Amino acid sequence: MKITEVALEDIKSYEGRTVVPIEGGVTAILGENGAGKSTIQEAIGLALFDSLPFDKKDFVREGASSGTVEVTFEQKTQQGTERFKVRRSINRSNDGVHRYDPETDEWIDLDIDSVGEVVRWLCNRFDVEDDEELGSLWKSCIGVPQTRFLSDFAGTWKERQNTFDPLLNVDAYEESWETLKDVPEAIESRQQDLRRDIDTLTGEVQGLPDERAEAESLADDVEEIEAGIERKTGELSEKEEEYEELEAVEAEIDRLEQEVDSLEGDIDSTKDNLGTAKEELAAAEEAQEKCEANREGYRLYKEARERQDELEDQETERDALVEDRDEQKDTIQAIEFEVKQLEEELEELEAARETLEAREEEKERYEELNDRIESLKNREGDVEALEQEIEQLAEEIESKENEIESVEETIAEIEDEWEATTDPEVLSDEINDRDARRKTLASERERLEEQLDRLRDTDVDAPCPTCDRPLNEKHRSEAIEQRETRIEEIETEREELAEEIDTLREQREAAREIKQRVDKLPVHRDKIESLEGEIEDLCAEKKGNEAELTDLEDDLSGLPDLEAERDDLEEAYDEYQTAEFRVNEHTDVPDELEAKRAELEEKQSALAEIEDELEQFEGLDEELSKVKETLEETESAYQTYIKHEQQASQVEERQERVEDLESELADLETNLEGTEAELEETKASFDEERFETVESEIDELKGEIQRAKGTLDQKKENLQEAREEIKRLDTKLEERQEKLQRVKELKADQQFADWVRENVRGAGPKMREIITNRIGSRANELFRSIRGASAETLEWTSDYEIVVHDADVRKSFSTLSGGEKMAAALAVRLAILEQLASVGIAFLDEPTANLDRQKKRNLVTQLKQLDSFEQLTVISHDQTFDSMTDCTITIEKDRQTSEVSVN
Repeated sequence: MKITEVALEDIKSYEGRTVVPIEGGVTAILGENGAGKSTIQEAIGLALFDSLPFDKKDFVREGASSGTVEVTFEQKTQQGTERFKVRRSINRSNDGVHRYDPETDEWIDLDIDSVGEVVRWLCNRFDVEDDEELGSLWKSCIGVPQTRFLSDFAGTWKERQNTFDPLLNVDAYEESWETLKDVPEAIESRQQDLRRDIDTLTGEVQGLPDERAEAESLADDVEEIEAGIERKTGELSEKEEEYEELEAVEAEIDRLEQEVDSLEGDIDSTKDNLGTAKEELAAAEEAQEKCEANREGYRLYKEARERQDELEDQETERDALVEDRDEQKDTIQAIEFEVKQLEEELEELEAARETLEAREEEKERYEELNDRIESLKNREGDVEALEQEIEQLAEEIESKENEIESVEETIAEIEDEWEATTDPEVLSDEINDRDARRKTLASERERLEEQLDRLRDTDVDAPCPTCDRPLNEKHRSEAIEQRETRIEEIETEREELAEEIDTLREQREAAREIKQRVDKLPVHRDKIESLEGEIEDLCAEKKGNEAELTDLEDDLSGLPDLEAERDDLEEAYDEYQTAEFRVNEHTDVPDELEAKRAELEEKQSALAEIEDELEQFEGLDEELSKVKETLEETESAYQTYIKHEQQASQVEERQERVEDLESELADLETNLEGTEAELEETKASFDEERFETVESEIDELKGEIQRAKGTLDQKKENLQEAREEIKRLDTKLEERQEKLQRVKELKADQQFADWVRENVRGAGPKMREIITNRIGSRANELFRSIRGASAETLEWTSDYEIVVHDADVRKSFSTLSGGEKMAAALAVRLAILEQLASVGIAFLDEPTANLDRQKKRNLVTQLKQLDSFEQLTVISHDQTFDSMTDCTITIEKDRQTSEVSVN
């Protein structure tokens, strides 16, 4: 895994959005104390490991309502290298995870939008069990804070055990011992449950032989009944065949009787239809005679009627032309009147145009004078308003000048206070340094007290528990006195540090209040700049108003002369207005007159065409009168013909109908004779008594078969139940055998669980010794490389204590110098990281304290040679790292805002 970028938005001293790129290899994050170096490490701990050493609300920049951290990292998977971006927000819901898609060059939202979902995703991604293990991985391994870098090794044995057992997973053996405590009892309880089940099953399967005998007896009964049913079914089939033959004969008799009845009915119906057909034939022949007598009158009436329709159409056409002619005459008369009116309006238009031309210059001068006079009258009231505005502007300018003077005094006062005040961040660093010193002293005191107890309890001539030399009374007294004296010194120094911390906190609170005022200085300066701009605008506005007032007073003095000149031109202006109205009113008259004259000519031409068309309709009324007389004379003959025409046309059809019915009647009578003969012959061949006997025998056989089937079904049901019971008991028998086998297996499991529990607890200390030896060996290599002293060796004991051997001298961690402690702690930390670094990254916060330049260079060389890490980040205020590491990120703080530069 490799982190490529950290983005902070409104986090502590980082204002707005700040992006910090991080390269692979060894990266140094450099800056003065309080510049914001550790904030980057804290941001990574929050985003990727859900770990922050203080309240989240204190992580947001002062004055901001919320903050956001985004960490982008790459991780190798089976699909190749994948890139992810994790976002964590404070005081707003904006958490999430995105994956980079190289094909589309886009970030894909993974729909993980809550803190719980983000943490679960990270646990899965880093292969840890839960959020507690995720946070512990950061705090105790990857991102150990500066305050714990040394103190974890300086604590008591119990404190060191609580720190490193979980980190190295040694506590799993103790947890396994606790987890296995109830296993043997659970196995014994399970065996007892199985034995009770076996006893129950044994009682159930005792009736299995009787059930099998009963099933065999029922199977024999079923076979016998099925044979009897098969025999009776054969007899039934023979009887049913005979019955079907007799039934067919009976059905034929019924059919023939029905056919005779049907033929007799058809004959009667045909006779009735024949009489009706003959009557209709006589009526049709009579109607035919009447049509022949009136045929000539019918023809004349039809011809006259057709001619009447033609003449009436001509009459309608002629009447429409007469109506059009009258309308055209009325239209022509109206157009002639309009032409006369338009000619009069044209004369008025020409006269008005002459007047406009003559009065044009006088009209324009009148309007110019009138506009000027109205404008001046409207501005008479502006003189007083301008004088008031000028006075108000002068007062506003004076007020803003006074306000600027007041703000300048406030700025000078704040600057004087800040110059005499220490930066609260510097005070916070001093407080943290003293607090860390107190914790270190407390750890040293506990270690000394533990050594005192061991010195007092150790017998004379035994090895000294502090230096391994032979212990005598003098040496013990001196060692005890030295440690008691040191404990008193520690208590005195801790009290002094506590008083200094209280004083520094009071100073920091006062400094923070002053700093809050200093942070507002840009606001005060902006206010002065704004007020000066407002004064400049007000002065310009005042000067413009004064010039406008002078011009206005000059213009108003000439108003009477302008009014006198306007009055002299008023009569000419009125004449112009009247002429202009006439011109506007009659502008379209020439075009309208021309159009009306053309329309008049068109209407007169259309009237002449209508008169020509009316000439062709002369004599129409006389001819129409003659046609109407012919219609009256022939109407009676026409009506008689129409009345009998249809009936007369049916003579041939009705004659054919009579002949068809006579032929059909003869055929029906022949069929009736043949059917009656066939019926008598069929009745003679049918034995009705035998038919009834066979039917009775069939019913009896069916009853016997039905009863046998009922008995068979009952027997089969009993047989099925017996077989199911046998199957159930066989299953129970198998289950009993399985439970017996399971009891044997559980007994073996119980014996194995007892053995495992007895041995697993003892494996914890052994594994601790193995792990500390392996890590201690690697730590010794790193320690000697960093120190550059071949005579020094490092040992990390099984109780997690660091011991340095310098030739024949054995030095515990508490007796080491500051440089030796830092080098030893660094060596062990790096060896642990190599052992546990599944994510391939690590952060070292101020790892070079008390190291000289050569040892710092040795440390960087060792860091670069650690192949287990893709990325190591060193956080320090030591600028010498700038030339030693692969990449350098410099943090500078200007006016309470951190700025980042990358080299």
